[in-house]
Amino acid sequence: MSVPPAERSVLTARTDAEGRSGIAGAALLMAASLALVLTAGALARELGARYGAAEVLFLRFLLSLPVVAPAAVAMAGRRALSVTRPGGHAVRALSGVGAALIFYAATQHLPFADLVALSYAAPLFVALLSGPAIGERAGAASVLCVALGMAGVFLIAPPTRLEPWSLAMLAMAFLNAVCILATRRTAQADGPAATGLVFVLAGCLLTAPAALLTGFRMPEPADLPVFLLLGLAAGAAILLNAAAFRRAPAVVLAPIDYLGIAASAAIGFVWWGESPSPAVLLGGGLIAAAGLGTLWAGARR
Repeated sequence: MSVPPAERSVLTARTDAEGRSGIAGAALLMAASLALVLTAGALARELGARYGAAEVLFLRFLLSLPVVAPAAVAMAGRRALSVTRPGGHAVRALSGVGAALIFYAATQHLPFADLVALSYAAPLFVALLSGPAIGERAGAASVLCVALGMAGVFLIAPPTRLEPWSLAMLAMAFLNAVCILATRRTAQADGPAATGLVFVLAGCLLTAPAALLTGFRMPEPADLPVFLLLGLAAGAAILLNAAAFRRAPAVVLAPIDYLGIAASAAIGFVWWGESPSPAVLLGGGLIAAAGLGTLWAGARR
């Protein structure tokens, strides 16, 4: 999911296949990460009915820090806080946190399946932006996949009845694409551990003022375990995602991630009794096919 989708890419910029023996284990790790990402999204939606989106996001970042920080230090030692491209990290943080904040706010206005399906439009924007942003030209196959994916987006949110929150989710996908492109630069220079830890720390700093300005209040005792589970799920998802991409290449693992579109429809039905429309199911399928096609085209290049 994306979910907030920006965080799926926090530690995945460096991928290195370690052979066929590790692919099965990597697939399991990826599936577990996806399950935690969707769980975190569902918990955030549940909490968002009682607390402001900025507060939920701040506490999510804060409570994921005890999970991410020790792992980053174990991976990189003192280099976990060493950055050589502060500008790139700033772009990542601002775009990623902005995308997550929009996602959390939109959870109260759109069905869960719509949210997740539209969030998967981010790779389409990556294909469009990669040329001017980082000099990676999109080939004819990528352009065709982008057109296919946009057709899926228009099925879910037709131009004839665009809603403000549907537009907001497309803005979120755009910001998430900027975050992904910035991740490629920062992780290459500073490593995945620093990239992940700096993102979580920046998330805490950026969302704290927003939470205070929008009426922060202490969570009710009954909600404390839910907030704790949200932070643990988000932090563990980052680590499992990183572990998966260290064992297998993106072209192998991406199909598992796109199962999130179908899984979100099931979660929405079981948790909130939401039945996705045929347009959402078909549109989500087109977006998933386009994303996988874009990845395949990039792997060929």
